[in-house]
Amino acid sequence: MAEGDNRSTNLLAAETASLEEQLQGWGEVMLMADKVLRWERAWFPPAIMVTFVLLLPGLNQHGIISKYIGMAKREINKLLKQKEKKNE
Repeated sequence: MAEGDNRSTNLLAAETASLEEQLQGWGEVMLMADKVLRWERAWFPPAIMVTFVLLLPGLNQHGIISKYIGMAKREINKLLKQKEKKNE
């Protein structure tokens, strides 16, 4: 029984080490993303906007922007109808 537990522990340790190795590179990405989201530097907001503007053609080509605009219009119409019902 102890031998089976030892094998299981070794396998878990190997999987954990492998996962840690795979995720190690993402640590830097996560730190940078955290800094951007907290706007720790004055140039982050303009840099985000420039990046977003560069992505717009690709997003529009795949219909993503149209999809979300349509969703927003539907939600606005729902809210307007609710407001009209409330006022009646």
